Amino acid sequence: MPYSIRIFRSNRGCLLLVLPLALLLFTPNLGGRDLWAPDEPRAGEVTREILTTGSWAVLHNNGRPYIEKPPLYFWLGAVLSLPAGRVSELTVRLPANLAALFGVVTVFYLGRNLFGRRTGALAGVVLATAQGYFMEARWAHPDMLFASLLSFACLAFHQAYRTGGSTGWLAGFYLAIGFANLTKGPLGLLLPPLAALVFLAGSRNLAFLRRAGLAWGLALALAPAALWLAAYRVSAGEAYPLGFALERLARRFTEGMHHTRPFLHTFTALPLEFLPWTILLPAALWHTFPRPGSRSDPENAYVYSWIVVLLAVFGISAEKRGVYLLPLLPLLALLVARLWDTALMAWDPPPVDRPIAWSLGAGLILALGAASYYLPRLRREFPDLLPAAILLSGAVILTSIVAVAAHWRSGGGVALAHLAAGLVICYLIIATVVMPALDPFKSARAFSHRVGATVGDAPLGIYPHYHSAYAFYTGRFLATPGSREDLDAFLRSAPRVYCLIEEESYEAVRRTLGTDVRVLDRERVGHRFVLLLVSEGGGGSCAAPQADPVRLETLGS
Repeated sequence: MPYSIRIFRSNRGCLLLVLPLALLLFTPNLGGRDLWAPDEPRAGEVTREILTTGSWAVLHNNGRPYIEKPPLYFWLGAVLSLPAGRVSELTVRLPANLAALFGVVTVFYLGRNLFGRRTGALAGVVLATAQGYFMEARWAHPDMLFASLLSFACLAFHQAYRTGGSTGWLAGFYLAIGFANLTKGPLGLLLPPLAALVFLAGSRNLAFLRRAGLAWGLALALAPAALWLAAYRVSAGEAYPLGFALERLARRFTEGMHHTRPFLHTFTALPLEFLPWTILLPAALWHTFPRPGSRSDPENAYVYSWIVVLLAVFGISAEKRGVYLLPLLPLLALLVARLWDTALMAWDPPPVDRPIAWSLGAGLILALGAASYYLPRLRREFPDLLPAAILLSGAVILTSIVAVAAHWRSGGGVALAHLAAGLVICYLIIATVVMPALDPFKSARAFSHRVGATVGDAPLGIYPHYHSAYAFYTGRFLATPGSREDLDAFLRSAPRVYCLIEEESYEAVRRTLGTDVRVLDRERVGHRFVLLLVSEGGGGSCAAPQADPVRLETLGS
């Protein structure tokens, strides 16, 4: 019996394929780069202040209450930081990393239960090698934890449905959406029940709701957030501003406060997140999408119910980012895995070989086109990044060529196996070569350490916007003057005062400042140049302005 068949004969064999692959992709050099703005430093700073202040119920950022996101991700980061006694790049990314591993295992079991063991294992391979999933497994964002909890909710509800209402699986479903709510807010409570309802309605089986334990299940789903809100009241001496948080969430959904995009943006961002398997997605949709007159396929209907709901909700939302689409990737991985599974079957000729050939050919053309477009630009604008980019481009093009050649010799199923193996090499190059090369351009760490050594114990502020990276890497709270008048007052608040300021903002206000300042240091961080100013003309008569708590939470979202 061929090894390609034997490996899928047991759950253990499948997991021995999927888990080592995910570990190989997700763990190398996980803590080897600094935290990159805007989201990673904020996660690091909020987590750091849990340990420094001992306040677990009330989160803080720069010493002020932080209510932008629920606390579960930050709690996990703090717990994982306890053995070392400090928050590091590694420990603040570990919750997302472990959630990614959990998500790969979850999609294996979901695929196994829906379509068979081999499809489940192949879905795990596709998911682990999808660009968006690979990157978020190595990023300090709560989105990966949220996506993995939604995947588990999808698995748990399907198991409860097929067993006629198993109490254990229903409890798992409700707990998953409760913890998703504690990770990114009420969407965690909304999306899974809505997807399940769409599936039941489409299956004409709404009667299952009577066996779904709604009364006790909703109480179980709300329990994690309710316990946190009670602890918040005890710790803060006042209730959590739930009304403000919900109103803000509604505004972000209906009007947009950051990253506002039109509806069609979802359909341009999603293909980028699912690269390179996007090239196979049209063939997978053609192969799996229900057709009029075809036999009923409840397993496919279940997957598509979740896809339709997630696409609709994220598409309607005014705010759109590629990372918000992460919960869709496990479902798309299942569709591609079904295509791959069909290609491995001993049919002659395999019914999906031709679409796979077209997809792989298109992928090779795209790889060549991207390299010919981006490499000359990097050579002109960022020559230091050119060696890493050439190495990665060569690996991508070689992987595409090998996959096309394997298809010509052995068919689509083997070609996709070669594609996945080549992707592992490409992603290891990204983790160990490309990201370290980008680190000096993206990180505020080196500059922050110079600032800390220069400033000592003197007052330090930041203008016009607070950025968590400087608080995290200087290890101190920053004054945050919000206007030019506040900046003047802060610069006169002590005999010697320091301030970080974006170069463009400094040019706009320097002639109107009421005190003399000198530029001590200048550094490019990301796409901005940041200056370190010193004022030595203050008399210490003015109090240093502090950030407004609500304003501080919204900066850099």
